[in-house]
Amino acid sequence: MSYACRQLELGRTGLVAESKVKWEGSPIPQPYIYYRTTSTVAYAELCAPGDVLDAHWSEIVAAAISAGKAVGVERIANEPYTALEAFTASFNEQLGLGGVAGGDKILITLSARQQPNKEWHK
Repeated sequence: MSYACRQLELGRTGLVAESKVKWEGSPIPQPYIYYRTTSTVAYAELCAPGDVLDAHWSEIVAAAISAGKAVGVERIANEPYTALEAFTASFNEQLGLGGVAGGDKILITLSARQQPNKEWHK
């Protein structure tokens, strides 16, 4: 029985504005200001036997998204370790309602990182 792992984005929170200056042009460069925003993105990392993930991925995704909403993306993003217990309980309840065989073999962890929402633009 070989385990496989997949990452699922649960949602984004916060909006941080960033800017930078690039000097462009020739022979005399001009400053151009570029902008973008970033957010803290919450993820569920799910590991299970590969056949369980393959056979039930849509039910697993639905249960994870539902658990993410129940616990709160902001809580997961700010306190992934402390949110894990509540997330796991909600996830297992949702997955149990869907009757996923092998659901008890799914391992879960939560993580968060800052990511851009769009690329730099003028």
